[in-house]
Amino acid sequence: MQQITPPTRQDPAPSRVKYKLERLWLTPVYRALIRTGLPVLFVGIIVVSYVRDPAVQANMITHYNHARTVMEERPEFMVKQMRIQGVGEITDSLVRAALPVEFPVSSFHLDLEALKASVESIEGVEAASILVGAQGVLEVGIVERVPALIWRNDEGLVLLDASGEKSGRLGSRLDRPELPLVTGVGVEQSVPEAMDIFAKLAPVAGRVRGLMRIGERRWDVVLDRNQILRLPEDKPLAALERIFALHAAQDILNRDVAVVDVRDGRKPILRLSAPALDGLKKLRLIANGEDS
Repeated sequence: MQQITPPTRQDPAPSRVKYKLERLWLTPVYRALIRTGLPVLFVGIIVVSYVRDPAVQANMITHYNHARTVMEERPEFMVKQMRIQGVGEITDSLVRAALPVEFPVSSFHLDLEALKASVESIEGVEAASILVGAQGVLEVGIVERVPALIWRNDEGLVLLDASGEKSGRLGSRLDRPELPLVTGVGVEQSVPEAMDIFAKLAPVAGRVRGLMRIGERRWDVVLDRNQILRLPEDKPLAALERIFALHAAQDILNRDVAVVDVRDGRKPILRLSAPALDGLKKLRLIANGEDS
């Protein structure tokens, strides 16, 4: 009788390699890498290979520039004119010269900060605001410097505001007769002090011709009849009060006095005018003749 061998049963347990693969597949990161990462990497390689072609790059740049130009030149983005507010005729022409904008122009092509800086660099402009308003109008708002006095120097007649900043030019002193006049070097750093001195000169305002800055340290007051009041470097206002007190007591400013020097705080020094000196010399000669 033939002996029958029973069939060999397979081990139901997975192999070591298969077990490790199945455990790895259960990892979320690994599944995401296989399902998403590899396809994305594959597509990325294809795209990079495609766009590295110079012809493709040139075509892409052309299409991008065309699309950008079409968007920038849409009617709602175009600036057609400029309007300047808050200035006179002279400043208006200076502002337009400082803003060489050719209209119409896209608002995307306007550097508003650079335009604002150009306007604020103009003498006479204290502050400026620039924006694109409705209906394609470039709105330029200007705050002009207010002239406080006239500075006569090598450049001619220069207007200064109360802080010493230049605010324009004059062709003639008669163009602004209401503004006080100053001369000398370094005036722009001492405008507040000059304004205080002019205010203190109110009692003789009708006789004041101007102030002279001496050595960038102190002031001389020039009155009519070529009278000069020499003020000290320190406390010039107090020195003016002493002069006015002396004038009230002895009427010195209405006499033949050419110079009143109060730089020495102890006592004022008076110098007679040339005609007064000549008269004094004649009197002395006459007196000497009579004595002889």
